[in-house]
Amino acid sequence: MTRREGPPTVPGSVLARRVLVLAPHYDDEVLGCGGLLLQLAAGGAEIVCAFLSDGSGGVEGPPEGMSGGDYSALRRAESEAAAAALGIARVEHVGYRRGFPDGGLVSSMGALTGQIEALLEAGRPDLVLVPSPLEVTTDHQATFRSLHEALIARRRGGADGSEPSDDSSPGDLLLRVLCYEVNHPFYPDLLVDVTAEVEGIAAAMAHYRSQQERHDYLDSCLGLRRFRAHSLPRESGSAEGYCQLKASDFTTRSPAQLIAHLGGVPALVEVDSPRRVSIVVRTYNRPRRLAEALQSLARSTYRNVEAVLVNDGGRPPEAPEGFPFPLVRVEHESNRGRAAAAQSGVEAATGECIGFLDDDDLLAPEHLESLTSMLRGDVDVAYSDAAVVTYEPTAAGYRESSRGLPYSRDFDRGILLLDNYIPFHTVLMTRDALEKAGPFDLGLPAFEDWDLLIRLSRSSPFVHLARTTCEYRHFLGGAGGGSSGGHALGGAASERHDFEALKARVLAKYADELDAESLAGAVTRMRREAVLAAAAARSMLRKTQAELELVQASNRARGAEVERLHLRERDLMAEIEKMKTTRAWRLHETLQSWRGSG
Repeated sequence: MTRREGPPTVPGSVLARRVLVLAPHYDDEVLGCGGLLLQLAAGGAEIVCAFLSDGSGGVEGPPEGMSGGDYSALRRAESEAAAAALGIARVEHVGYRRGFPDGGLVSSMGALTGQIEALLEAGRPDLVLVPSPLEVTTDHQATFRSLHEALIARRRGGADGSEPSDDSSPGDLLLRVLCYEVNHPFYPDLLVDVTAEVEGIAAAMAHYRSQQERHDYLDSCLGLRRFRAHSLPRESGSAEGYCQLKASDFTTRSPAQLIAHLGGVPALVEVDSPRRVSIVVRTYNRPRRLAEALQSLARSTYRNVEAVLVNDGGRPPEAPEGFPFPLVRVEHESNRGRAAAAQSGVEAATGECIGFLDDDDLLAPEHLESLTSMLRGDVDVAYSDAAVVTYEPTAAGYRESSRGLPYSRDFDRGILLLDNYIPFHTVLMTRDALEKAGPFDLGLPAFEDWDLLIRLSRSSPFVHLARTTCEYRHFLGGAGGGSSGGHALGGAASERHDFEALKARVLAKYADELDAESLAGAVTRMRREAVLAAAAARSMLRKTQAELELVQASNRARGAEVERLHLRERDLMAEIEKMKTTRAWRLHETLQSWRGSG
């Protein structure tokens, strides 16, 4: 789903205590979010602005007669003056300090990601301002992508694998991210009235004399703000547009999915390979959901793909128009269940690698490219993360109501023997590994995927890619296997009356593989994770309470301001009444009456 709603018709406000501005270049903070920064500073927010390139001139180079080093020094000095004008508490010259080239941040993204992660850890901001990924400048795109990578790393406890402390919420659960625009308009869902801040924006930009001499950036900046105000009430003469995101939007979407979510078209680079991947797609009377699943597969950046479509006894689905991959059809005369559909697909597949996709789930464009690159050497099974997304019915169709990442876990066979934590469509395996594991257990009407994964793990250690490349979808209020809601092939396993009995059958099949020592280790690890989850919940509660206190303080301040204005109004009315008794007022009324009678 992309953001293409109309612009807001009323201005919004932004509250924050600690703000981190990610500015790829010197002046992006003024041009992109200068008005909001003035408002936040006036509200008492502590603002840190990190400039991410060295300011040496990029493609244009420094002005004639000036070296890149001198030009960089000049721009750093200008930024300090502009920051003071905006009320920014501290400036970090990350690009200069680390040698990140102006115009070349793409080549430094690994190190840039580490710097952004360090800024997040040091400042613990509750608001991050970052350029939109729809910007045309590659430095702006690289900044957004590096923030994406940094938030994924923080969700996992840091690049070094360390666990988050009790006073930090894993994944920065309450962190807000606002995307700003500089050189490419997007689809904003927040407009901030900055009419009163226009003079302050101009004053801050005046310090960037070296940039204004090259281009009249300020004129473009103010023109965009005037354009953004066109959907707001008439008294709003200028506005800044923003797209609002949460940290979870970064951790539960791939880069391509997040760009599409913001209304953009991701630039996808196709990967050709002689290694064919077969994706077994199971379906049963779900034409609309099936079309969505196949469309997600069609967007894959990995192009040597074969789709094996297994229709498990339902109405024969239509072939998707323009589908780019070979499509092998398998038709069951009657509904034979999940295990039989999966096995039929495997037997019809010709690829060296095999994956699965049910008709109610989705793959990100990067999914196959990411996992095939991991199936090298002795790695025969790789899996990624899936965002679990719930949709609820509305008058206009299904709408996303929640999105989370509950199943992200590195491979742990002891825990796998107790419970399945790997959504099946996140897995890609070699044909050799699948043949060693043996066929699907046709006697299992559910948990056939868990059963196979356990057998795969006997001879093939799994590699976990801790990135979201799939979507595992739940549709509320649907009719089981119908065309709208429910789950593929007859419903979710948890909704079955024999759910626990079937789970017990799988546990019993492999009970001898889970000895006392392995069981103790698995329970210890699960208990530790539960403790960490509780710590995260406490941290989130504290941050929620802090956010509430901030809102309440702002409301009290606004209430005091309204009361002050009311008192001033009463004072003015009293002054007017007093004036009416003076000789000057009587003379004014006499003159008015003469004009009326003349």
